[in-house]
Parts: sequence; structure tokens; C-alpha cells
Amino acid sequence: MESQLKCKYCSANITSLDFFCPNCGKQLKAKQMSVGIGTQIGVYLLSFFLPPLGLWPAIKYLRQEDNVSKRIGIIAIVLTVISVIITLVSFSAFLNLISGQLNGQISGLGI
Repeated sequence: MESQLKCKYCSANITSLDFFCPNCGKQLKAKQMSVGIGTQIGVYLLSFFLPPLGLWPAIKYLRQEDNVSKRIGIIAIVLTVISVIITLVSFSAFLNLISGQLNGQISGLGI
């Protein structure tokens, strides 16, 4: 049998398993986020391929109390940073390539 507690908002009887008060509906505690392999893969893919959007779930996982969730959040942030670095390096190389081609064409024209 679960111990009877009181809701801090309305003093109704609640159990330690309740996430919401059955009387007033207020949230009593945050629900734990899923740490399943499918969820992890989704968060990691989002973090790597859409870097800014991957920060939202990463921060949510970092705020959880268990170490597994915190690890997922840290990995998601690392993947986001790696993706941003790869994007910036690739874009810089692309700009240098285009700049070199344009400079070669301009010097070939004798301008």
C-alpha cells in the first residue's frame, strides 16, 4: 500500500506515485523522460542533423535527476557542437573554393 500524502496545493490525499493531483489537477512531480534506445537514436539524429533543434531535448535530459538521462543530454550537446563545427568548416572550404575560382577567372580576363 502506498503512503498517503497531501497535495501542497489543495491538501487532497495523494500517493507518492501520482504525477498530478486527482482533485485539483496540479502537477506534483515531473514525469521521467524516456531513455529507450529508440528515443536516444531520435535525439542523437536530431542533434546531429538539425543542430539548433537538438539543444531543446538535450537540455531537458540534462535537467533530469538520473545519470542515464544526463548522459543522453551531454551526448546530444556534443553531437550538436560537432555538427556545427563540421558545417562551419565545410562552408568555409566551399567559400574558399568559390573565391579561388572567381579570382582565377578575374585574373584570366586581365582585370
